Amino acid sequence: MNIKEALEYAINLLKEHNINEPIIKARIILANILNRDKEYLLIHENGELNGSLLNAFENNIKKMCNGMPVQYITNKQEFMGLEFYVDENVLIPQPDTEILVEEVISMCRGRSLRRPT
Repeated sequence: MNIKEALEYAINLLKEHNINEPIIKARIILANILNRDKEYLLIHENGELNGSLLNAFENNIKKMCNGMPVQYITNKQEFMGLEFYVDENVLIPQPDTEILVEEVISMCRGRSLRRPT
C-alpha cells in the first residue's frame, strides 16, 4: 500500500468513528511514524509503506478510533512555541492554558520574586 492509499483508508476510518479533523490527524500520525514532516507525505504520496510501518500506522489509527488523543499517540504537543513530550501520565496543554500563562507572566513582570523576610 502506498502513502496516498494508507491515508485514504485512515481518513475514512476516522470519519466513520466521528473523529474531528480526520485528514490532519491521519497525516500527523503517518508523518510521525515515518519520522518526516507532513509535506513529505504530499511529495511522496506514491511511496510504498513496508509491512511494519503500515502495521504501526493502522494500530495508531485504531487507538485514535478508540478515543486516544493524537498527542498521546505521537507523544508530542506544542505549547508556547516549545514542543513537549506527553503521554497518558500528563494533561495535554491546551490553547486556553497559554492565555493563562501569558497573563501570569504579564502580572509577574517587574515584581520581585524574593520572599519577604
